[in-house]
Amino acid sequence: MVSSEFLIKVSPSTNGSKHLLVGAEEVSPGGVIPKHRHHGEEEILFIQAGSAHVWLGDKEYDAKAGAVVFIPSQTWISLKNTGAENMSLLFVFNEPSFEQMLLCASVPKGQTGSLLSREGVAECYEHGDAELEVVKPGLDRKQ
Repeated sequence: MVSSEFLIKVSPSTNGSKHLLVGAEEVSPGGVIPKHRHHGEEEILFIQAGSAHVWLGDKEYDAKAGAVVFIPSQTWISLKNTGAENMSLLFVFNEPSFEQMLLCASVPKGQTGSLLSREGVAECYEHGDAELEVVKPGLDRKQ
């Protein structure tokens, strides 16, 4: 389950960037960024505060404030906030298409949105040239 807020700082819609997407995200304690991969984009995550368990491809590791995570395109990634405080992330993409997923699957701060189904979230990821691993309810996962 994702429990986070994000803010886009550089993108086609915020300032006309043609090749970058930069944003900040806050993930609540216990919050998870679900397992997904980007088809054409590479990503860099900067963990600014807090701590996380990171699943990157076939590797797992713990990361804390100051860590940098490089995610090559086509690599499955997931993170879980393992600390007692919010985890602050800064994310950078080499292409801005993932902005479409963020716009599709989120609600501006202070507004209320409707809950998306798993399939609806997966469809949003497709708009952003990404793929979400859809896990059926009741399956046991480490996350």
